[in-house]
Amino acid sequence: HADIAIIPPDEERDFYTLVTMGMGAYRMNAPKDLNPQRAELMITLPRDWEIKNSNEEWYWPVRWLKILARFPLQEKTWLGWGHIIPNGEPFSENTKLSGLLLLNPYTGDEKDESLILTNGETLSFYQLIPLYEEEMEFKIKNGTEKLLELFQDNLPNQDASAPCSFA
Repeated sequence: HADIAIIPPDEERDFYTLVTMGMGAYRMNAPKDLNPQRAELMITLPRDWEIKNSNEEWYWPVRWLKILARFPLQEKTWLGWGHIIPNGEPFSENTKLSGLLLLNPYTGDEKDESLILTNGETLSFYQLIPLYEEEMEFKIKNGTEKLLELFQDNLPNQDASAPCSFA
């Protein structure tokens, strides 16, 4: 079971933050030397996102949080920084976004990337960044770092500490 916590926009954050709750209850089947073995996922959505709308054009980010929160346990695998997850087609009829990239959260505070559990294990947070097919192909050919450089080089004058969100 995977729940989704919805943190609404406020005076400091002009976006929704959705975070899985439950994925980190299980260790992923990751390489032994990989730390952490546990993770939760998040995504940010614009203030005007119809968060309670169950039509697929609005619901697909929630659906994918739930799918990916269960994925490591169901498939006996793991998810981590830099992984991409292709959908094979656009997420809904109103977008051409068709894949997801897992990155550390962009909160401006490194402490938000992970937390230490009471048993001493580390749980990481990964932010889902929706991608177009061309961006996924670029990442596969050139790597995550080069894709991030390309994004940075093409940002309008924007606060670098602002989270990635999309419309």
